Formats: sequence, structure tokens, C-alpha cells
Amino acid sequence: MTPAQVDSYTENGYEIFPQVFRQELIDALAQTLRRCLLKDYSQGAGLSLNDLILAREAEDHSLIYKASQSVGSSAAAYRLLGSGILEKVCALTGFDLADLHLMPMYLIIQLPGNENFDYGWHQDGAYYDWCRDFAALWFPINRPVGAGSGTIGVIPQSHVDGRRETNTHFRNGFFRQIDSRLHEGEAVGEHVLEMEPGDCCLMHGNLVHRSVPNRSATPRVAAVMRLAHLDPSTAYERERFYCVHKS
Repeated sequence: MTPAQVDSYTENGYEIFPQVFRQELIDALAQTLRRCLLKDYSQGAGLSLNDLILAREAEDHSLIYKASQSVGSSAAAYRLLGSGILEKVCALTGFDLADLHLMPMYLIIQLPGNENFDYGWHQDGAYYDWCRDFAALWFPINRPVGAGSGTIGVIPQSHVDGRRETNTHFRNGFFRQIDSRLHEGEAVGEHVLEMEPGDCCLMHGNLVHRSVPNRSATPRVAAVMRLAHLDPSTAYERERFYCVHKS
């Protein structure tokens, strides 16, 4: 990491690592998702991943949700950790690798033209308010992302105010949202991320960000891995690392 990258992350609250993951690692993760979606679905063998997602969604959304959660324990997910990404995280944040703990990785599948499961403005750290030092990795899996095709928008420097007042509610009755209160006019400073598979965005736990709607014709698959930097005196409570957002 260069001093300029460290300064950029410190000032803006996020940094994109270009092509930090080899394509074969991203493909392996996509293949794991495909295998999970094919369970008990004999008609899907010839479908592309995008078409398979749409077919399973039409059958039952819970099939998509469970498959996207299941990849966190996969070998493909663990292989990503050998890319040097955690060392880059520590270099930018100042975290000590010995005190860094990972939440189970999962995928977020954003359906085309469907905002039912999109996140509003929020801070990832609000979902884990027991952890003072927090960060998250976000990266696309199945295709490039940008404005109109399903990505995230961030508000640079929004992390400097710390944790914000929030409003907790359940979209569709079960999709938990912890919306952050924005300052007047703050949203106009939004930066919509454009990324390729292999790129990875590191976000400060207090960075305010949101889902940008997917206006394309295909699903957008992205991965999220949240990172907790624990004080050495903090008691480890396992159940805190397995936060379920939709119930």
C-alpha cells in the first residue's frame, strides 16, 4: 500500500483494490453458488448462472437467499483469503492481523428491476454495534457493476462522524434495515462505484452507503465479507459473528 492510498482511505472511508482476486477464484465462487442453486433442480443443468438465479427466484426467493448464504463456508470462499487481501486491509486501516476476525462471507444477489431487497443508506457497523473498529469488503462476482447495472453508492468522508442515529425497520416484513440519518444535502455527494470482477472495495464500518438499483436485464451477484478488529480484552462471543439480517 502506498501512502497516497492510506491517506485516501483515511480521508474518504473507502478504497478500491483493482484486480486483487484472480479470475479463477471469482469463477470458483460463482460455481459454488451454481451448485447450491442446482440442488433438487434437475431442469437447470443447461442454464447459465444468471438464468438459473431467475428460475429459482421464480420458484421461491428463499432458495436464492439460502444459496447466497451457504457459500461462506465453501472452500472457494477460503481460497480468496490467500490473495493477500487481509494484509492490504491491515496496511490501510492500521488493524493488527492478530486481532482481526472475519464474519462468514455471503453473497448479495440483486435481481433486475426488483428493489425489494436493496439496502437504503446505512453503516455496516450499525449491524454490529458491539464492535468499535469495523470494516467490510464488497466485490462483484458475475459481471462488472456500475450505475444502472446494480452496484453500491458511497458518501465519501461520511465515516468521520462515527455511528449515526438510525431507524430500524423490516422491509417486506422480514428484511431488516438499519437506516442511517443523513445530513442535509449530504446525498448529493454520493459516489457510485464502478468495478470489474477481481476488484474489491474496502469500506470503513462507519461509511454511509446504499444499494444502487439494478436496471439491467440480469442479476447482479456481489460478495460481502465483514471484518471485526477486536480489542485484546474483548470476550469472544461466537453468536455475534453470525448475524442474520433478514429475520
